Amino acid sequence: MRPFTSTLIFIPKLRISYSLLILFSIFLLLTPNHRLWAQNEVPSKLHPYTHAYKTVDSLNELAFEVKRHHVDKALTLLNTSANLAIHYKYSKGEATSLLYEAGIFHQNGYSKRALSLYYKALEISKTIKDTFNIARANQQIGNALMEMNKLEEAEVIFKEAMSNYVQLHRAEDVINIKNYLGLINLQQQDVKAAEQYLEEALQESKKNNYHYGSKKSNYNLGLLHLARHNLRQASAYLKVALTLDQQKNDRYGLSLTQNKLSEVTAQEGNLPEAIALATAALQDAQAISAMQLEIATFKNLAGLYKKQQDYVRVAEMQEALIKAQETLFEKERTYAIDFLDMLKQKQEEQLGYEKQAVEARHKAEVSYFILFLVILGLIIISFVAFMWYKNYQKAKLYSKELKNKNEVIEANAAQLNELNQAILKQNTRLEEAILLKNKLISIISHDLRLPLVNTKGLLQVIQEGVLSNTNTLHLLSELEKQYGRSLSLLDSLLFWMKSQMQGTIELRRTDLKSLLEDIIQEQEIPVLEKKISILNEVAPNLAVLGDKEMLKVIFRNLLSNSLKFTKTNGKVKLNSLVEASKAILIQIEDEGIGMTKEHIQNIKNKKYFSTRGTQNELGTGIGLMICLDLVNRHGGDLQVESELHKGTRFTVRLPYTEQN
Repeated sequence: MRPFTSTLIFIPKLRISYSLLILFSIFLLLTPNHRLWAQNEVPSKLHPYTHAYKTVDSLNELAFEVKRHHVDKALTLLNTSANLAIHYKYSKGEATSLLYEAGIFHQNGYSKRALSLYYKALEISKTIKDTFNIARANQQIGNALMEMNKLEEAEVIFKEAMSNYVQLHRAEDVINIKNYLGLINLQQQDVKAAEQYLEEALQESKKNNYHYGSKKSNYNLGLLHLARHNLRQASAYLKVALTLDQQKNDRYGLSLTQNKLSEVTAQEGNLPEAIALATAALQDAQAISAMQLEIATFKNLAGLYKKQQDYVRVAEMQEALIKAQETLFEKERTYAIDFLDMLKQKQEEQLGYEKQAVEARHKAEVSYFILFLVILGLIIISFVAFMWYKNYQKAKLYSKELKNKNEVIEANAAQLNELNQAILKQNTRLEEAILLKNKLISIISHDLRLPLVNTKGLLQVIQEGVLSNTNTLHLLSELEKQYGRSLSLLDSLLFWMKSQMQGTIELRRTDLKSLLEDIIQEQEIPVLEKKISILNEVAPNLAVLGDKEMLKVIFRNLLSNSLKFTKTNGKVKLNSLVEASKAILIQIEDEGIGMTKEHIQNIKNKKYFSTRGTQNELGTGIGLMICLDLVNRHGGDLQVESELHKGTRFTVRLPYTEQN
């Protein structure tokens, strides 16, 4: 087990991603029956829980990134992703979470715990026929079995993983597996089979320009020829591996290879060269604080100096070896204690969550029981009161008590009447909501579907080639208009729905002049067609606190409305006012056909309607509703002033703050 760094460096970007993903995961877990999209907004090929699946994948990948420096946060992320995957029956995400969690336990020396998790991930992956995760799980199981010296089992598992990687055309993973199989056969003293695997890995690495595969293949072939006592070939392969490590400046690889090359050189009888190589290996190991490599190099140097009969240097190496072993032991002991403490803390947190859940269930049961007793008591009291009332009717002596009861009944009747009034108002609001829903469905089914149907017809006519170039250009122009109207309507509906679901909106400083200029540019086509002049007289540097995209929807709808009802060669004017540091007013005034008093009254009463523009432009009747709602969500209001045949002025009033 490698020592773990005691001082953990926290990365702010990872903290932000970690927090956002955890919050979003909690939201998903609290809404199990919630459809993430409306039915008519989900493509038929997408699973309705696609967002939840992406969240699980993001949590897993974030855990993989932070596990080197923040094991506790990685385990928390993996626990959250596993629960979310189980909740939404996302088997692939659950299997990936188990693989990463097993990797953490494997790296920290808990091989048995890691193996159980690897096998569980393998079982899930086989159930859903996820070939890639099957291969990854088999590869990790093979590594664990190889470390436990269960070589025959490891060989079988590695061959299964290689078969899967071949099926997936993952050449580099196939090369890595062949290197593992070569080492297993070498440990089993099947040198011929080992050489075949390693030579294949080397040739495939060269073919695929796989640097790491080439380095490992050369190093392993060096070990193979060293086991055969073929020192010349062992040295040649190790020197190639050393050259590849030097190209990548891989200090760990340099130390490992130089130390092994030192052993070969010593067996060849060149002790000074062997000592020089071992010394260089020690320097590389110390540069990256690789304690295991330092210990191996100290042992090698002690043996080399002993062969030279330089016992002073032997004593120095042995003393350094003892210190390195003590340092490594202390680091591993400290890390093991910290890791156990962290696991204990995670278990305690999990137990705490389970205890809270049990307590919550117990409280709910107690509440239901108390509620049952209260209802039962009320039934009994009602029965007794009824019998008492009958007795009062029969007994003239209790007339006074009967009168008091009648007064109580009258009071209850008054309260019941108030309750009925409240229910009536609620029914009225529900009816309005149903009407609004029906209107939205009608708009979506008609005003979004009709342009698509028309578009299909226009495209078929154009493809048949029966029209002249002039007619074709005209049809394309009409197609562009339909697309613009549909896109504008869709944007408005989406942002309105977003505002309804968000609850609160995020307010940011937004420059009005620049915002309105962008919207004017969007309306270039209708402006040019109707030769309308737009004057943007909004004060420079005037800003409001608001959601920029929602503000765009508001002013885009209002400006589009003015352009629609303004005749050719007309004028639309935009200006701004500041009311004594209380409110900011943005006015859009046109010279259009205007509205009747009845239309204005309908707007105030939220009775929405649709009319055609001066060039028979289509409308949906939903634009003003969305504008009113979005303006209200910003704490403002929308005023409408109009005179028939003279024009209309829309005034958006937004709150004023010091940041304006």
